[in-house]
Amino acid sequence: MYVDRNAFKECVTSYAVHSGRGIWFSKCDSHRCKAVCKEGCKWFAYCHKMKREDSWQLTSCYKKHTCSKATKIGIMSSQWLSKAFMKKICENPKIKLRSLIKKAHSKWNVDLTMTKAARVKQQALDEINDTYGEQYRRIHDYAAELLRSNPGSTVQIQVERPPEFELETPPPGTDLRPRFQRIYICLEACKRSFMTPYGSQLLTAIGWDPNDQILPIAYVVVEAETKDSWRWFLLNLCDDLGVDKIRWCTFMSDQQKVTLNLNLCN
Repeated sequence: MYVDRNAFKECVTSYAVHSGRGIWFSKCDSHRCKAVCKEGCKWFAYCHKMKREDSWQLTSCYKKHTCSKATKIGIMSSQWLSKAFMKKICENPKIKLRSLIKKAHSKWNVDLTMTKAARVKQQALDEINDTYGEQYRRIHDYAAELLRSNPGSTVQIQVERPPEFELETPPPGTDLRPRFQRIYICLEACKRSFMTPYGSQLLTAIGWDPNDQILPIAYVVVEAETKDSWRWFLLNLCDDLGVDKIRWCTFMSDQQKVTLNLNLCN
């Protein structure tokens, strides 16, 4: 059962890519969709829309192939590839096209042209930017939730407007929506802990993302900076990020590099 026709087509495309078969769609309309293999091969899959429902169901198929594998998969669209490479491109937006081509060949044994690789990368970047944009559009919801779950906290959001906003009659088509500029967050629990007369220490984990931007990863408030408190902090960090990721990190204390004993994460 498939939620819609596109779900069936995406499933067939994934199968074609991973199995290396020259599958294509011989019939595809609003009520039926049939996938067949290249001429001479008996493999096929037929799916149709359910009555009075939006879902689609596979009704018949022949699973055995009588053809040889292919290195060019016609139904392997750039849209499907952009989803397959989404994580890799998100981790490294500056990834080279030849790296994507090499990855496609080593993972699925399929040939990818430079033109298609460029289209795949751009579609993935567009999707990533849209996702980030949606998160920024919900920044006020995030602030409201912080204040709800952490009474007494402070959250200040500052936005900016384009210069055209001040004009009495802005040019047609000008985007006058406010844009996120900065956010200030001071959680009540951390503020109260810092102000306590008994004293405490703030330990933070800060890293660089693929865009060379510094971002906070995690922080804790502890009674003092000791081996035990650092060990507790790093154990929790290992649980969140994974030992394999931590293994390649450099940790610094008071701007001095220190060696991390990975046995504490085992």
